[in-house]
Amino acid sequence: MPSMPVMPMKADSQRGVALLTILLLVVSITVVAGAMLASQKIAIRRSGLLFDQNQLLQDINAGQQLAVTMIRADAKLNDTDSEQDIWAQPIPPYTLGIHSIGIEMRDEASRFNINNLYHNGAVDAAALEVFQRLLTQLNLAPDIAIAVLDYQDADSEVYLDGGDESTVYAQQSNNSADKNLPNQALVNIDQLQNVKGVNTEVLAALRPYITVVPYYLPININTASPVLLAALIDGATSQQMQTVVDLRAKQVFESIDDIWLLPMLSALDDKQRKALLPLLAIDSQAFTALITATDSANIGQARQRYATIVISKTTTDDTGNSSVNNANGNNDSANNSDNNTKSADNKKPKDVKVVSQRLWAFRPIF
Repeated sequence: MPSMPVMPMKADSQRGVALLTILLLVVSITVVAGAMLASQKIAIRRSGLLFDQNQLLQDINAGQQLAVTMIRADAKLNDTDSEQDIWAQPIPPYTLGIHSIGIEMRDEASRFNINNLYHNGAVDAAALEVFQRLLTQLNLAPDIAIAVLDYQDADSEVYLDGGDESTVYAQQSNNSADKNLPNQALVNIDQLQNVKGVNTEVLAALRPYITVVPYYLPININTASPVLLAALIDGATSQQMQTVVDLRAKQVFESIDDIWLLPMLSALDDKQRKALLPLLAIDSQAFTALITATDSANIGQARQRYATIVISKTTTDDTGNSSVNNANGNNDSANNSDNNTKSADNKKPKDVKVVSQRLWAFRPIF
C-alpha cells in the first residue's frame, strides 16, 4: 500500500505559535480593557464623590445664607434678643431633593467672651472680676482668670504680681519647644488647654459658659444663664439669679435700667453700675450657627458635612459704619449704653454679616 503523506512539522509549529500569539494578545487586550474599565469606574466614582462634596458645600453655603437672613429678619422686629425670638426656636430641616440642611443657632452673648479680658491694648478690670467670679461659681480656681489674661495681653509679665510669664505660665505641652505665651486674642475655646490650670475637666466645666469672639462682646441679660448672671455681682448665687430668668421669661428686659430695679441688683452703687454697664446689653452682637448638610443618596449610608459660622450683628450709625470694629476688637461703650436705652421708635439699622466659617468632617461640640 502506498504510504500516507506526512504534514511537515514546521507548519504545525508555525500554527501553534500563531495560535499562542493570538491567545496572548486576547489575554493582554482583556487585561488592558479590564484595567481601563476599572480606572474608568474609579474616575466616575471620584467624579461622583467630588460632585457630592461640592453639592454638600453648596448646601452649607445655602444654610449660611438662611442663618444670616434669619438674624436680619429678627433684627428688624425688635431691639432685643431673647429666647422668645425666632432665631431661638427649633428650626426644622430644609429638604432639597435627596439633600437636607439643618441649622442650629446659639447666642454667643449669653456667654462670657474670653477676649473681653484684654482689648484696646488694656486690661478690662471689670471683665476680669466677672470671669473670676464665674470660676468661683463653678468651683474652679479664680487664678485661672489671671493665667488666661496673661495668655492674651501684650506684655511678658504676670498681671499685677510681676514675674516672667514664660516661666510662670509656660504652656502645658511637654513636647513644645516654644514656651513663650502667644500674647494675642484667642481664636477658639480649645486653646485654653494651653493655659496653666486648664485641663480637660476644667475646660469641660467652663465650656457651657464661655465663648471666643474676635471682638468685645457684652453679655445679653435676656439670654445669660443664672450662673453667669450671678458672676456679675460679688456674693450672688445662681439660685438668686434664677428669679431674673423667671422674670424675663414673662417680660423681656428692654433696657439695662430695668435690671437695676431688681432686689439683688438694686443695692449696687453708681460706681459699681458704671463698671458693669459696658459689659451688659439687652441684645446680642454675635451668634454661632451649626449647619448640617446631609446627602441621603445611599440608603443607610448618608453622607454629612458640618460647618460652624460666627455671625455678627452690630448697630450702624448714619454713615453705615458699624459700632463694633471686628478687626481690632474695639467697642464703643457709650454707643452700647445708648442703644440699650433707646426705644423701638429710634432703633438704628443692624449690620449682620458672617465673621468666620469653619468646616468639620464630624459634628463638633455645640
